[in-house]
Amino acid sequence: MLVESNLTGSILLAHPCLGDPNFRRTAVFVSHHSADDGAMGLVLNRPLGGTIPDLQGIPVYYGGPVQPEDIMLASLQWRENPELVAFRIFAKVEEAVEVEWRRGLRAFAGHSGWTKGQLEEEITQKTWLVIPPTRAIIEAKDGAWKVAMRRAGPMFHLLSEAPDEPWNN
Repeated sequence: MLVESNLTGSILLAHPCLGDPNFRRTAVFVSHHSADDGAMGLVLNRPLGGTIPDLQGIPVYYGGPVQPEDIMLASLQWRENPELVAFRIFAKVEEAVEVEWRRGLRAFAGHSGWTKGQLEEEITQKTWLVIPPTRAIIEAKDGAWKVAMRRAGPMFHLLSEAPDEPWNN
């Protein structure tokens, strides 16, 4: 399987059979990717239930298993013409957020990271489905993975509806 040389701006959907609790049923926005540096992303669909009061109640999400004690801000906004995701990451919570980036602003505890070649190998092993971003995924928040799986085809839709522990049914 050929993997694109730059996946920045793509969405990674965890394969329905992926059991890793860090990424089970996640939709990850790839905020940086290069063949030399590896990749970084943010889990879009794991709200932690809290907010950052100093920032007008910005919701906090689990961004990934790398440095979960660090909080970063990111704004992901769907743009219509041309259809794309505009995003900006603010490295520090204290960093001033310009008015145009306040829409779509979320806080993330940690981030997802892959070393050089690691993400490409995982994609080749079919751990991840790589899809372009859509408004439905970017704005779905905690339902992003299921929204995307329903659109990925009948097999993925069926697998996405399976319970986490089918042997308990």
